[in-house]
Amino acid sequence: MAQGLTDLQLLHELEPVVEANINRHLSMRKDWNPHDYIPWSDGKDYYALGGQDWDPEQSKLSEVAQVAMLTNLLTEDNLPSYHREIAMNFSMDGPWGFWVNRWTAEENRHGIALRDYLVVTRQSIPSSSSTCAWSRSPVASRPARTSSWRATQICSPRACSTPSST
Repeated sequence: MAQGLTDLQLLHELEPVVEANINRHLSMRKDWNPHDYIPWSDGKDYYALGGQDWDPEQSKLSEVAQVAMLTNLLTEDNLPSYHREIAMNFSMDGPWGFWVNRWTAEENRHGIALRDYLVVTRQSIPSSSSTCAWSRSPVASRPARTSSWRATQICSPRACSTPSST
């Protein structure tokens, strides 16, 4: 009976497949930028800039959708840790290195688009000083090996207090 490969050995064995799929992806990719998908004309200045205070009623998302968006934002913001784990085991010159760099950049664009959408459309409060249940959640309070603190900069409307109500 043949001995199985370790995870690292398996990933090394997959390098030719990764390279072929990277080349396939590059031949059909369509580059994009987060700012192209944000409804900027829906935006208004917030109180600090002489605009309107944020109000939880401004959000049109259900509570479930808000939690889903914030969970997704946490995932996108934690990409540096995934990148680091892969980068520590592979050369950045090979197929895995090229892939992890492209993937991290793509996921970063997702996070930018999601955060900008939530703030511009007032689906959440863009404040780190708000009273936010999300920032006290077990996910956000785990030892910081990643950048999960960034997602606590945006809170679910029903989990946060506005500056005038604190």
